Amino acid sequence: MKPFRNLVVSAILLGSTTIICADVIQEFNSKSPKTIVEFAQKNKLEIVGYDYVKKATANGTRNNALAVIVDARPQKLYDAGHIPTSLSLPDTQFEKMYQDVLGCFDKSKEIILYCGGFKCEKSHELAVMLKNKGHKNIKVYAAGMPDWSVKSYDEISQSTAKAFFETKNALFIDTRPFAKYAGGTIIGSLNIPDTQIDKYMGWFPNDKETMIIPYCGGYECEKSHEVGDKLIANGYKNVKVYAGGYPEWSKSGLPTTASGSVAVSESKPKPVQKQVGFLKPGVDVGSVDGEWLKSILSNLPSNVALIDVRDKASYENGHIKGAINIYAAKMKPEEFGKLLPKDKEIVFYCATGTRAIEAREFAKEANIPNIETALYLDANITCDKNNECKIDVNEPLGF
Repeated sequence: MKPFRNLVVSAILLGSTTIICADVIQEFNSKSPKTIVEFAQKNKLEIVGYDYVKKATANGTRNNALAVIVDARPQKLYDAGHIPTSLSLPDTQFEKMYQDVLGCFDKSKEIILYCGGFKCEKSHELAVMLKNKGHKNIKVYAAGMPDWSVKSYDEISQSTAKAFFETKNALFIDTRPFAKYAGGTIIGSLNIPDTQIDKYMGWFPNDKETMIIPYCGGYECEKSHEVGDKLIANGYKNVKVYAGGYPEWSKSGLPTTASGSVAVSESKPKPVQKQVGFLKPGVDVGSVDGEWLKSILSNLPSNVALIDVRDKASYENGHIKGAINIYAAKMKPEEFGKLLPKDKEIVFYCATGTRAIEAREFAKEANIPNIETALYLDANITCDKNNECKIDVNEPLGF
């Protein structure tokens, strides 16, 4: 294959700094599947890296972002963790959501797209869709969410913050001034204002893996983002900023010290998936227990169908033995539903878990009769030409 010469040098023009990032393109060429590299080359897509995107997020608030950052993954993954300031526009929901998400922006406004990493084609496909709508300044962060989460903090949606609150699996930090905190805060939160973060850094847990969720006064409040950056700089590895913050939380009627509400975890236990058939469900709604599936994968009964929902070329380059290929992304839910086996329990899978989650949603929309035994595998999967596969199960999202 010819080198990706037309994209080898990419200039970062955010602000006044120009950065030559040939290394970003070299990494893209070496780590992305051939089909994705060729697709990007054919459509002349500009690839950028972490430093570019970090600069574009500015202080973490949407009004101050230097570009519109768009997450092409399913809504469920977006809610669980996304790049700060990101908007959600799944490629499979493009026609339905485009106008509401991006319709108000000038076509010359810079847009940065990302999804689930080098093996994820969704951001590249979304880039072409946006080009066809007349957008003229599009870039793709090919390393995507896996790269971002290693290097920075994630931003989370209310559903994820609520899930961590209910299970008491995170330390919530109210970064607003004490007067605001005293007037009402999320129950159980510590008050460490951003202006005093250095003074109180010793208050944080010694375990750098502890889940910490800073929040403040909503999407235009930068305080929680400043604390998120400071925690990352001090070695904390599991920081998730709840950008909607106290205003969104209290408006939704969730427990606060001002309302005196009883904690959700005391009145509303977390639902547990029931096992209906042979397949053992996972923690997340609609998922299969990935580690369990790995342990019995070579001895699956005949009434279980593995559905590889990637494109044909990816499937032919290597897939789990015995899997059927149905490329869900290019179909309407009802079309997809007609192709699924009606007399079997189903496991949807792809390369990263992203398409698999979507496929299960498609099946649900199609009202297939066996939806309770149609589950998705959330895992990173790499298969060679001999269909020998390495499966790394992802951590549950928690909802």
